[in-house]
Amino acid sequence: MADTIKLNELKPGDLLLYEADLSDFISRTIAKLTHSAVTHTAMSDYNPAYIIEEGNKFAARILIDPPGSRVIHIRRLKNSPDTSKVDDIAMKYVEAKLPYPDSNLVLLGLNIIVSDFFPDTILGDIIKNILRLITYELIKFFNKIKDPDSDVPPMVCSEFATFCYDEAAVTIGPEYKIHYNEKVNTVSSLIKKIIDQLLSEPEKTFKTSHLISCVPADTLSVSSADSSEELKMYCDQLVDHLSETQSENHPEIGSTNSISDNVIMAIYNFAKWFMKVFAGDDAADLSESVGSNAIITADEVRKLLEKFLRFQEAFVTPEDIYSNSTNLDDLGILTYTQKDIDALNKSE
Repeated sequence: MADTIKLNELKPGDLLLYEADLSDFISRTIAKLTHSAVTHTAMSDYNPAYIIEEGNKFAARILIDPPGSRVIHIRRLKNSPDTSKVDDIAMKYVEAKLPYPDSNLVLLGLNIIVSDFFPDTILGDIIKNILRLITYELIKFFNKIKDPDSDVPPMVCSEFATFCYDEAAVTIGPEYKIHYNEKVNTVSSLIKKIIDQLLSEPEKTFKTSHLISCVPADTLSVSSADSSEELKMYCDQLVDHLSETQSENHPEIGSTNSISDNVIMAIYNFAKWFMKVFAGDDAADLSESVGSNAIITADEVRKLLEKFLRFQEAFVTPEDIYSNSTNLDDLGILTYTQKDIDALNKSE
């Protein structure tokens, strides 16, 4: 039987890893892509009845979910540094109130392009369409925040936790740095394969007619409802396809097969808008939108993907924190009742 830890035994900054919400198609797909039971990360607040997390709208301090909602695994930094200082950093971002993209949606896109499968013809088409739909949301989000008052960068859920610990490691001491074993692939094998492929074809060009970015954001024809239903359809197809091929001799990243232009363009366009949202002014010089019949060179695509790979924190998944870290203690599964929450909440 797994070890357990009570709600009142949590310390500020403890990491909460949530098992997949199987009723949510995005959470279910992330679990399948990362071969993991966990799909979301949060941190314990100073008051353990609350958590600090990167949510769908803002980084937020909210009451913990009702008992039994999802299984929560707890990880704590070894050597017992004062991790309340990490909460201090996290609350700085909570108070900034900068709008964030749907973190699970962006995490889904990131996991698709860093996962350990090769996009064959069927899988590549699914990947292309999922990235296309997620990119629509990034475009809408970018237009919403292109002139933000705050310089706080948006973050996805697992990046938010590791970002706060990384900042503590820089500003307070190295004992706050989370370390990972060799299983963590913070540099995408798939993107590296694309870069190698582009280097082998320096004269290759791509038509920008395949890029969503050439469509003015205010004329996007996909409604939120239609987009969500279409995304759900492709996610279900992806899960079904991966389940069917899991036991077969499915070609891996190292395959000699080349990656199709359509998949390369879908990944390029996602990376472009990810950079615009998450890098801000640093991405201002990167591949601005061009006409629908313009040509983009292999060198331009390669340079953007190389810059994209520098966002290593964004490639850290909840699974990496859950099972691939070397200096986090496994404290077991969190157990609590509504009475526990109410008792702790009275101190607020």
